[in-house]
Amino acid sequence: MKTESEISEKKKIVIIGGGVAGLSAGIYGQRAGFDTVIFEKNSSAGGSCSGWYRDGYAIDNCIHWLTGTEEGTLTYDLWKELGVLGSGTKVVKRDWLWASEFNGAVVHLWPDPEKTRAEMLELAPYDANEINAFIDFAKIANDAVSFPKNNLGEIVNDIKHIRQVIPPREFLKKSMQYMGLRNTEWAKKFKSPLLQKLILDFCPKEYESYWLILAYSFYISGNGDIIEGGSIKMASVLKDNYLAAGGTLRLNTPVKKIKLKKHKLQDIIFHKAEGIILENDEFVTADYCIVACDVNYTFKNLLSKRFAPITLQEIYRDRLKYTFYSAFQVAMAVDGLFEEIPDSLTFPCKRIEAAYETYNRIGVKNYRKYGDYIAPKGHTVIQVSLDQYEKDCRFWKRLYEKSPEDYERTKNNVANAILNEIIAKYPQYDNKIRIIDVWTPYSYLKRNNDTNGSFMRFITTALSVNAFLPQEILGIDNVLLAGHWLRYPGGLPTAAQTGKDAINFITQKMSKNERKD
Repeated sequence: MKTESEISEKKKIVIIGGGVAGLSAGIYGQRAGFDTVIFEKNSSAGGSCSGWYRDGYAIDNCIHWLTGTEEGTLTYDLWKELGVLGSGTKVVKRDWLWASEFNGAVVHLWPDPEKTRAEMLELAPYDANEINAFIDFAKIANDAVSFPKNNLGEIVNDIKHIRQVIPPREFLKKSMQYMGLRNTEWAKKFKSPLLQKLILDFCPKEYESYWLILAYSFYISGNGDIIEGGSIKMASVLKDNYLAAGGTLRLNTPVKKIKLKKHKLQDIIFHKAEGIILENDEFVTADYCIVACDVNYTFKNLLSKRFAPITLQEIYRDRLKYTFYSAFQVAMAVDGLFEEIPDSLTFPCKRIEAAYETYNRIGVKNYRKYGDYIAPKGHTVIQVSLDQYEKDCRFWKRLYEKSPEDYERTKNNVANAILNEIIAKYPQYDNKIRIIDVWTPYSYLKRNNDTNGSFMRFITTALSVNAFLPQEILGIDNVLLAGHWLRYPGGLPTAAQTGKDAINFITQKMSKNERKD
């Protein structure tokens, strides 16, 4: 039991944002002996890792697969430290990673890559070269992404194994085949329209081809499954573990500004955060501040643009080079299990317009595998997501600001068009499917301050100079960044790791200062 004097000497860390990065920083901060307080603008924690209920049906807004589900990998250990994986957590195997339909034929990305290869070759034997190159490299990448273990000896042995399977020069050669190759260009290498659709269905067309290869390699290695309970379970576990560690979580408490004070050391001028100013003008003191929210919002609203890293400034200045994307989402309750699509399927549809985009394909995902909490017995939830971009976010924002009624009517018209296409394909579900929620890119902007409604980081390449942003802020001594925006490829593991790294940075800095003293 710590004495009152020991407690009073604790350094206080203020964390802005109660998403995965903020909760991770809070958990590790409490374990390191800090006094942490998380300020979250919404009524619930989780940030982008969110889910909610409508009429007794659960809606999962985040996890399609979770990197780190394979025991023994470094990311698994991160989730285990945070309490997300380990004893008591059921990992659910998906039927397939993705499936696409065209002209009555369906192609799948199966857990067994050889099954995928055989199916693809049967459907499009004339694309054998491209098919084999894709599957071969996914298997090679599987070795590469699944090797990290705790034991240094295991790491060395696995690296030796990889070098035996494929020489480094050959690996680099195959990597460069896909680096810098956009999905639109990769798809053109296939003659089969079905395989072209598969590539373009998986993720936005601006992404590079190795995104699909990387995701598939994780999946076939068993390192990209889902946890029972999905995003709702993850957010709940992180929140509960943070509170159990002694942290303080203040919900419905938006932050207006980080208060800085100028300091001078010899001829060097720098700033330190004295604390934060809440939206209600309450001032909260802090020894350190970790900002775990949208990185552009951070420098535009909480700090000043002049503190933004040069690489970040370039991203928002060169809008032709960097792409932000979001989504138009529809969730539907089904009277039945929708076993026709046990996992996911993208198929052709009649023309659908949403904001500035036009669609002739929709992807339906069945969430029954996420657990019994998803829906009452004998029912399920299906969702459809349409890729949208920053111009579409502006469309929805302007529409809402002009007329909330027109906003609701327009988004519901799109949702009903999607529902009609699902019923047209599966007429047996007529009057058995109903819309329970619809949200747009503007929903993400409004809820999480996500720039352009983008819930994912801006699209960069692994070799881009802007693929990695610093956690330290040049010119400010005691403010750090955390979140999925900071490192390629982004996602939940990046968010959790940067939260942990922020605490490690503070701990090391304090230790260094103590040695100087």
